[in-house]
Amino acid sequence: MKFYICREKGESRPFKVAIIGAGPAGLTAAGYLACKGYEVHVYEKMPEGGGMVAFAIPESRIPIKAVREGVKELEKLGVNFHFRTKVIYDSPRELGDEWAEHFVSLEKLLGEFDALLIATGAWKPRKLKIPGVELPGVYDALTLLHHIKMARIGYYPWDKIPDPKGKHVVVIGAGYTAVDVAIEARLLGAGKVTMVYRRSLEDSYARAEIRNLISRGLEFIGHASPVRVLGKKIVQGVEFARTEIVEGSVVSTAERFTVDADLVAYAIGQLPTSPIREVVCANEKILKEAGIFFAGDVVAPRNIGTAMREGRARAKEIEEWLLSKAPRRVFPVPVAARLISSVTNGKC
Repeated sequence: MKFYICREKGESRPFKVAIIGAGPAGLTAAGYLACKGYEVHVYEKMPEGGGMVAFAIPESRIPIKAVREGVKELEKLGVNFHFRTKVIYDSPRELGDEWAEHFVSLEKLLGEFDALLIATGAWKPRKLKIPGVELPGVYDALTLLHHIKMARIGYYPWDKIPDPKGKHVVVIGAGYTAVDVAIEARLLGAGKVTMVYRRSLEDSYARAEIRNLISRGLEFIGHASPVRVLGKKIVQGVEFARTEIVEGSVVSTAERFTVDADLVAYAIGQLPTSPIREVVCANEKILKEAGIFFAGDVVAPRNIGTAMREGRARAKEIEEWLLSKAPRRVFPVPVAARLISSVTNGKC
C-alpha cells in the first residue's frame, strides 16, 4: 500500500515537522514532506503504522502486509517513526492507549519542531445510550473490530475475542464499520447476521457492500432504532422501535418489535481523538498561525482515499507556511501555547 510516491527526493531543508498519528492522512503527509527534503518525525501510540487501516479494518479487506510495506517505503525515504509513543496535552484515555510506552507533551514538540500536523484519527466510539447496553455480549463495533484485527495479526490471543460461532449476531448501524463487523462475524462462523438501520438501505453510503452481504445471507432490517437490550445476565435480544423519516429526520413510532441476539455490536459512529481536547470547536485559522495543522478523521470522518488526499493537501499547506512564516517566528512557543489554551477554553 503506497502512501506516497516520491519520484525524486529534494535537497535537505532546514525545517523539522512533527506528525502526530500514523494513519493514512499522517503517513501521506509524511511521505510528501520527506520527499521535499524536510526532516519528518511521526509519533504513533500503536506498535506499528497504519492507524485504523492496520488495526481495525478486516484483514480480508486490507492485509497488514500491504500496510507494513508502505510504512517501510516511508522509512527508506527518511521518515523517522516513534512507535508506542503518545503525544499528550489534555488528552483523555482512548482505544489503543494500552500500547503506548512513552509519552511526549505537545508543548515539548512545539519547542522542538517548526510545524505540527495532528492526524490522530477518531478512536473513540460513540456510546449507545439505551437500557441494557452494559450486558455481557454487547460491544461497540470499533473496539470489537480492533480486538479481532489484533488477534488476526498476532498481538492478541484469540481467547480475548468473543466467539460468534453458530450464534446470532445483531449489528446496529449500516456504515462501513457495521459492514466490517458483519464480514468478520461471518468469517468467524456466526450462524446468522442481522443488520438493523434506522433509515432505509438506500440511505446508507455502504449500500453496495450491504447488498453484496445480503446476497450472501445477511438479513437487513431498515427503519428501526434500538430501544433497549434484553437479557438478565447476558444479552438475549434487542427491542426496536419502527422509525419514519419526517422532513429528513428520523422519528420513532409507537410500533415495537424484538430481534433475538446472542451478540450485539453497535456501529453508530466515532469521535475525534486529538491531544488537544475538544479540538472540534477550535479556530483552525488561529492554530495554523502557530504552525499547527489538522488532517483526516480528527477533523471529520473520512474514507481512506479522502484521508490520504487531505494529508497531502495539508502537507502542501505546511510547506507554504514553513517557507513564508516559520523563519520569522511570528508565533514563538509561549504564544502558541497560549493560543492552544484559548482554543481549549472556548475563547477562540
